[in-house]
Amino acid sequence: MDLSYLYTFKEVARWGSYTRTGEELGYAQSSVTTQIKKLEEHYKVKLFERVGQKMRLTQSGEELLYYVQQVINLMDEAEIKVSQTSNMRGTIRIGTVESLAAYYITGILKLFKKENPNMKIQLESGLCPNLLEGILESHYDLAVVLDEPIKHPNLTSISLRKEKMFMVASPQNHLAADQNLDIGLMEDETLILTEKDCSYRKSLEKLLKAKGIQARSVISFSSLEAIKQCVVDELGIAMLPEMTVKEDLKNGRLARLDFDYEDFGMMIQLVYQKRKWLSPSLEEFIKLMTDEVTW
Repeated sequence: MDLSYLYTFKEVARWGSYTRTGEELGYAQSSVTTQIKKLEEHYKVKLFERVGQKMRLTQSGEELLYYVQQVINLMDEAEIKVSQTSNMRGTIRIGTVESLAAYYITGILKLFKKENPNMKIQLESGLCPNLLEGILESHYDLAVVLDEPIKHPNLTSISLRKEKMFMVASPQNHLAADQNLDIGLMEDETLILTEKDCSYRKSLEKLLKAKGIQARSVISFSSLEAIKQCVVDELGIAMLPEMTVKEDLKNGRLARLDFDYEDFGMMIQLVYQKRKWLSPSLEEFIKLMTDEVTW
C-alpha cells in the first residue's frame, strides 16, 4: 500500500472534505476520492459517511485513524533520526489562545524561526478545552495555554509563569477613581466577557457565583480587541490578562479597577502528550519557552 494514502486519509478526517483535502495536498478531488476508495478496498470497510456537507469518520474510520497517527508519527521520527542535515526541517504545529499568540509567544517564534529557517510553524488559536482536545488527538504537537493548573493522565504540563488578571474600565467610568471597591458593585455593571469556554471567564463566573453576585448584563466577544474597544467606549467593564492591557493602562486608554477581591491569575502552561516523542525541533522550542534568560 502507498503510504501517501494514509496521509490523505488523515487530512480528510481533519477537514471533513475531499475538496479541501485536495486543495491542502495539491491533489485533484478525484485523486483524493480514489485513494480513500483504495483504502476501503484494502481494509474491506467503509471509512467515511456523508453527514450534510461533511465527510465523517465511521467507527472503523476512527479505529484506523488512531493507528494511522502512530504510523505517521513513527515515519516523522524516522525521517529526523536518519537525516544527516544539521539544519532542522519539518513542521511544528502549535495551538494557543489569542492573548498568548498576540502578547506572549511571538518573540519566541521569531527567535526559533531565525535559528531554524527551514522549519515550518503552524500556529492556531482556540479556547483551552479545544486546545487540550487537539493535543490528545495529535492535531497539535504542543499547546501554550492560559488556565488553571492542568492535571491529566495523558498530558505533560510545564508551568511557565502565573499571569495576573485585571478588571478594567474606561477612565471615565464612575468607578475608575475609587479605591478598594466592594466587589458587590459588579452587580450594577455590564460585564464584557470572552467566549463561554474561555478559562478566565469561567474563573470570574466562579468567583461571582461564590459571592452571590449576578451582573446586570453580559456582552460576549471572541476578540480581545473588540472587548477592549467596548470598554473604552464605556459599554461595560472587563477582566483580562495583564499582558493584554499593560500598554492600554500605561497610555491611559484603560483604567484598572481596584475591587476588594483577592488577586487571582491564570497559569501559562506548555502542554503536550506524555507518550509523544519529542523531536530535536520540539525539544529546542520547549527549551526556548522554558529558558528564564529568554524572558
